[in-house]
Amino acid sequence: MKKTYSLSLIFLIFTRLIFLYYSSNFDEMIFTKDSFHYIYLSEDLRKSFFTENINNYWINTFRLPGYPIFLYFLSIFVNIKYMIFTNFVFDIISCYLIFKIIYRINKNYFLSFIGSLLFLINPNVMISSTQIMTENIAMMLILITLYFIDSNENHKIIFSGLCLAIFSIIKPFGIYILLFILLFKKIIFGTKLQQLVLFAIFPLIFIGFIYFNNFQNYNTSFYSTSSYFHIQWLNDASESLCDDLNFNNIRVSEPGYRFEEWKVENGFDQDTIPKTLIDGLREDSRQNLLNNLDCKAISITRSSVWNMFGIRQSNWNNSFIKTPFLELTIIYSLAYVLMINFALFASYKFKKSKLESIYVLFVLFYLLIVSILPFGNARTRVLIEPYLIIIFVTTLKNIFESRNYFFKKT
Repeated sequence: MKKTYSLSLIFLIFTRLIFLYYSSNFDEMIFTKDSFHYIYLSEDLRKSFFTENINNYWINTFRLPGYPIFLYFLSIFVNIKYMIFTNFVFDIISCYLIFKIIYRINKNYFLSFIGSLLFLINPNVMISSTQIMTENIAMMLILITLYFIDSNENHKIIFSGLCLAIFSIIKPFGIYILLFILLFKKIIFGTKLQQLVLFAIFPLIFIGFIYFNNFQNYNTSFYSTSSYFHIQWLNDASESLCDDLNFNNIRVSEPGYRFEEWKVENGFDQDTIPKTLIDGLREDSRQNLLNNLDCKAISITRSSVWNMFGIRQSNWNNSFIKTPFLELTIIYSLAYVLMINFALFASYKFKKSKLESIYVLFVLFYLLIVSILPFGNARTRVLIEPYLIIIFVTTLKNIFESRNYFFKKT
């Protein structure tokens, strides 16, 4: 049976590769607005990140250097649009880890196969794999990090810390995930202080470098201005909601345009030095953070719903996939999000392993962080799709087991 499952997964992996090959002929599917930011930054790393760039400093301070560095080295060997095939490699590694994790929790190869199958045919992950974006590599790095979260072997602890460190120079909320993992490694797994230090060494070095480099360039210390923009968006959303209870008036413009709006609103001009602007943006976002808390709660709740129930129909419409397969894909996407959300809510009824508990907590923690943005979408969910699948498969098994269907009680 194990051989049958393996052959089936290999067939699905090959199908995904064909899908990616055809996707590479559709530029409107590969490149997003964010993609062009990363490509622009990768073209001149020294100018982008390691010296003060007056002309485009909002992009340089909004994005982190990890993914542009990755693109820069790959572009030496291949055309930029064929870099989507690296997402295929990241997804295969993620698929393997999902298979292993489900088996660790349930000791059942059939469930591991089902989980891997759901991941390989996941429309949300498939769309992300066709784009030059950070989601797939970030998903893999966090999956590796959390795969070893219960390990007491020093080399595995250091390796998982290194993966989180790389994640931390790709995604700006790496610093929050570091704090989350340190806390729950201690609480749930009772990890010793020495091993917590081993885990945190690389993330702290990488994050510290970002702070130091930004201070060198702009004479002010910060990790990424994205957090300031996100809080500004939340402030805008809560203000609009409290004024007229209308979500349609929420400003969700691109960060660069929002930055220009903010500069005009606060009397800054083109000659204002970046340090003054960055400090002003940080101070302004902090001053309004505690205003309209009730409306902020509504905005975060709304974003959470969109993040968990959203599907990526618009992306499919831009692809080479046509109806009726497109319609079936959208129907499957809707069924999938209903299933995983049902499983997430139902999982509280069953006793969980420590590993499963940490995955549920991570999903909720991540959802809280990303839902600060007042416009949720399915793309945000890509990073936690593996854990949602793991929770779904395990919860389904627990439901059947409790009814003596398919699985015997253990």
